[in-house]
Amino acid sequence: MTFKRLGLLGSSVAGLRVVSFDLDGTLVDYSFVEAVWFEGVPMLLSDARGISFDEALKLVNEEYDKVGPSRLEWYDLGYWLSKFGLREEPNRLLHRFKDRLRLYPDTLPALNKLQKAGFTLIIITSATRDFIDVTLTYTNLAPLITRVFSTTSDFGKAGKDEKVYLSVLAELNLQPSDLYHIGDNRIFDFEVPRRVGVRAYLLDRSGKERGEFIVGSLEEFASKIT
Repeated sequence: MTFKRLGLLGSSVAGLRVVSFDLDGTLVDYSFVEAVWFEGVPMLLSDARGISFDEALKLVNEEYDKVGPSRLEWYDLGYWLSKFGLREEPNRLLHRFKDRLRLYPDTLPALNKLQKAGFTLIIITSATRDFIDVTLTYTNLAPLITRVFSTTSDFGKAGKDEKVYLSVLAELNLQPSDLYHIGDNRIFDFEVPRRVGVRAYLLDRSGKERGEFIVGSLEEFASKIT
């Protein structure tokens, strides 16, 4: 299944109850993305420049920090490979670390429960399409997810601002109250969508936060809304 075609294309899901999920830190842990950024890129740089891995890691971290997550380049693997003069295809590097992909233990049980309850399941993430495609291809998520929206690839946005959620609602012909959303970022997955009327929940697996719309697991979330 080619998830590049699911971003802003396809039929409307109007009239259905929809749940949207963040991806990294919500459905899958950070093992894969951290391996790509903090092992794969510095390893290539180390080999290309004949420096130690630790030196390469320090260098790439310094460059990542100069750009920061508020800019689109920060998410673009191709940009970084080009910036460091590395002759590696982004997709090849991503596939090298596909075995690091890890679903959280509660992911599939929660998604299956929601699907059986009649919810349509989508993803809204800041990950770029190349990361998304590999993630959904090499996990068991693909059959459960109907649509995928990438803020970076589809909307040219570095984060999930109000316009992103409003665009998703418009694309799916939904009222804000028809959409549930859950993710692990307090601002982008909770405060922002709530400002536009989306029924957002904050996922805090650490159990440090408390609140009516804060849950410690996806299974707890699924139980709350079904």
